[in-house]
Amino acid sequence: MNISKFIFVAIILIITSSVFGQTVRWYSDDQVNQGQQLFKHKCAKCHGVNAEGEPDWRETDDKGEYPPPPLNGQAYARQHTLDQLRQQIQVGSNIVDGEMPSFKNKLSATDIDAVIAFFQSKWTEAIYKSWQTRQLLSATNHLKVSEEPKQHLGTYWLKQHLSGAKVTPGEPMKTPVKGIREVKVNDDYLYLSEDGRYAFTGHMIDLSVGSDLTVINQALETKKLLQRYSSKDMLVYPAQGKEKTQLTIFTDTSCSYCRKMHKEVPQLQSEGVTVQFIPYPRRGLNGKGYAELNSIWCSEDPEQALSTYIEEMVLPDITGTCKKAGAVDAGYLLGNSLGISGTPFLVLQNGERIKGYKKASNVISKINTPLEGM
Repeated sequence: MNISKFIFVAIILIITSSVFGQTVRWYSDDQVNQGQQLFKHKCAKCHGVNAEGEPDWRETDDKGEYPPPPLNGQAYARQHTLDQLRQQIQVGSNIVDGEMPSFKNKLSATDIDAVIAFFQSKWTEAIYKSWQTRQLLSATNHLKVSEEPKQHLGTYWLKQHLSGAKVTPGEPMKTPVKGIREVKVNDDYLYLSEDGRYAFTGHMIDLSVGSDLTVINQALETKKLLQRYSSKDMLVYPAQGKEKTQLTIFTDTSCSYCRKMHKEVPQLQSEGVTVQFIPYPRRGLNGKGYAELNSIWCSEDPEQALSTYIEEMVLPDITGTCKKAGAVDAGYLLGNSLGISGTPFLVLQNGERIKGYKKASNVISKINTPLEGM
């Protein structure tokens, strides 16, 4: 196993990490939102609210030191790997000249990643791609010719090169196509050649029956993940008459389109759809939505409290112990497992996903269109 082979695979992965021309970045929207708040309180004083740095960062001051540089991709940060950026935030000026403080005992590893995610979100596509190339190729430097992975080569290489990405552990799933395996990276699916050298993005279609195998596999996985959330913690609006199906909606009170989606519930109920809500505070566990959702889920009549808030924007008065303590936190963790990047997020009973607000008629039409192969 030679190093040039690893470098070649790294280049292939750079190409396949783009979907329809948009680079897949290692961080999530939630990390960026968390990082924005941390950056504001810990870093903005020196590096600017938008990571723009000092205007004269290229020139030394009267002490012969350089002012804080921008972290928005215009300076040195884009020349460092992810691990180097983490180390610099942890150690501070111990590894660079200047007055950079150490955050070793002030920020957790998760916090540091969130801060990096925030300022990297300011990087243009061109700057990020250039950094990603350096990041992927540098990952091959520590690999030795004698190293032999104990798992499928494709999974091993993905973990090595896509630093920060969540790669499905263990052996990738086999597909109906001989020599092609499926592996999940974050919330996307890749297809690997048997030798693990080549990766392909996109959907696998069975043309004989018109089935989208990628969507089907995603739906099956979604159904399994939903079983992690207690049905007792869902807010349920039963179907009128005989129930035909169920619809699960991840919602956030701070989301205007979630409130709009809630107003479609009566029509869905009239068509035999039981609607069940799971809380997902899209801005994390410190945002406005988190507090509002907790207030509603902890009320005596959560279903009525949610409907009242949608109509009147009035939160219930909470007294006594919370019967559904932890429900919002659990919903947030589940939503992250599903890769939710925005709300509302709808899941049909067969596990198929629908992103964003949809009129009741459109949802019902989708429900009545079976997912081929399920």
